[in-house]
Amino acid sequence: MPFPLPADTRFLITKRSMDSDYVMPTLEASTDYYEIGYLISGDRLTITPGCSYTQGAGSVGTMPPFLYHRTLPLSDTPYNTYLIKFKPEFVSPLTDAFGHNILDEIYSQLYNDFPPSMDSRILLYFQEMYDIFTSDSPYREFRLQCMLCDLLLVVLENRLPADSNNAPVIHKTPLTPPIIDALYYMEQHYQENPSLETVALLSGYSASHFSRLFHAQLEKSYSEYLTRIRIRHAQELLLNTKKSVTEIALETGYLHTGNLSEQFKQQTGMTPLQYRKANTYAPDLP
Repeated sequence: MPFPLPADTRFLITKRSMDSDYVMPTLEASTDYYEIGYLISGDRLTITPGCSYTQGAGSVGTMPPFLYHRTLPLSDTPYNTYLIKFKPEFVSPLTDAFGHNILDEIYSQLYNDFPPSMDSRILLYFQEMYDIFTSDSPYREFRLQCMLCDLLLVVLENRLPADSNNAPVIHKTPLTPPIIDALYYMEQHYQENPSLETVALLSGYSASHFSRLFHAQLEKSYSEYLTRIRIRHAQELLLNTKKSVTEIALETGYLHTGNLSEQFKQQTGMTPLQYRKANTYAPDLP
């Protein structure tokens, strides 16, 4: 559902600390403000009609008005963020100088990673703006306005292009809200191996109609996409835990290790143990 900012509010920053399993209960979009947030900790998947993408600690997310989205966790790491919401007129010095298209350019990339040398600098912007916002300084609004304009330009000039390991999944056909909700449910319940009929019912469609709609929008069958979700979570567990392949198979919804190994090799070209060995000592792991 759409959410406006209060009429007398042009800028708002919050520091949020939530459990690792926090999920957005519904699709959300803003009506009259932009969002920019810094992920202090956590691993998140964001689903929008046009693309899906993942974010980790140190990344900056940008969300323009009227873009419906949902986020959900990808790990058991606590979810901590700074989140800024601002109306366009708050950054008028920026748009007056460079035109309103500057916001379109900044918000054309929804997630932003930076070179390691920039990490502390980006975080400092959010920390200082939060401190200023919660102070009683008479110069508070002017300082926040200047810092936000500068932060937006820093993001534009220093963000890295999406690499092959973290490229967004582009949806050639924009996803409709029922399909986004279905993906959301699949991501939350993949361990239970939910049936197509179960998810179709939750989406309000017959199984046959849901199956056609799902394939038309995602260019994959329901079972193919569910397998992809389970293998992605298996990859995360292989790289970030010491759990055995048997434990990972059970945790990702496979009754038999052989089923995981077979589908894992089909998806990645390697067995789970080969994948773990090939990536454990890679110097550029995220």
